[in-house]
Amino acid sequence: MVKALNKSLMDVHPRELKGMIKDIPTLPVIYQELFQKMQDPDISVPQIAEIIAIDQGLSAKVLHLVNSAFYGYSKEVKTISRAVVILGFKAVRSASLAISVFDFFGDEESTQIDMNQFWRHSIAVASTCKVLAAELRINQQEEAFIVGLLHDVGKLIEKRYFSQDFEELCQVAEEQHLSWFATENALFQIHHASIGKVIFRDWNFPPSVVDAVQFHHKPEASVKAPQLTALVNVADYMAYTLGHGAPGAYPPEDCSQAALDLLGLERDDLASFHEKISAEMEGAMDILQLLE
Repeated sequence: MVKALNKSLMDVHPRELKGMIKDIPTLPVIYQELFQKMQDPDISVPQIAEIIAIDQGLSAKVLHLVNSAFYGYSKEVKTISRAVVILGFKAVRSASLAISVFDFFGDEESTQIDMNQFWRHSIAVASTCKVLAAELRINQQEEAFIVGLLHDVGKLIEKRYFSQDFEELCQVAEEQHLSWFATENALFQIHHASIGKVIFRDWNFPPSVVDAVQFHHKPEASVKAPQLTALVNVADYMAYTLGHGAPGAYPPEDCSQAALDLLGLERDDLASFHEKISAEMEGAMDILQLLE
């Protein structure tokens, strides 16, 4: 059973977050080893396959995901080595990242929000990020997908470890017709994006992912991954317009003008991507099966 941390978010200063995160379990060692090895330019396909094969559950889920409509490969991929060769290190890393986080939060239930809707929103943002990255010729499609998928994980930390604060967030957002981010800013000194930053840094996620998660509501503040951060900000807004908004609060009034400027987009351009995003989403929703 998960124990709530002995503190309220109302009393937590941003500088205290790092110390508090020590009380939150990290991802299993195998995931951390996998991510670290994939940063090594000299790593080989057999070495990666050997690490993944140690965990039969991870192996099965990686193969399930790479054989899903999301990746769209015409022939069945039967081995991890083949998956790495066909899809590349980044795609397999993204699949493993998704699986590791889904496993960590897979048993979440809530009376305040619809968890299925939460993950659908996350997948919608991820799909939108990937499409926009491809259309705008930003060479970070896999990173874009994973940041979109994980951008709201800080909310799950709030829910799991600060349940009373989470309930109040839901209540105030509903009563005041506010977005989640606006409600956090009204109630606390910290928010889900800053919580996500500390969590993912502690879990040894790539710096670009950490930065984009931290600043996805303030893309103009991103230094390490400005385009990636702008992508998730715009994609978050677009997910609401496409009917896949996050549960528990009202939609944001708009996306960031700074994000649009960083991507070289006008607001009127966004509708032109809807068809491709919807098609991408249809395949990506297979990821929900990882929660079963």
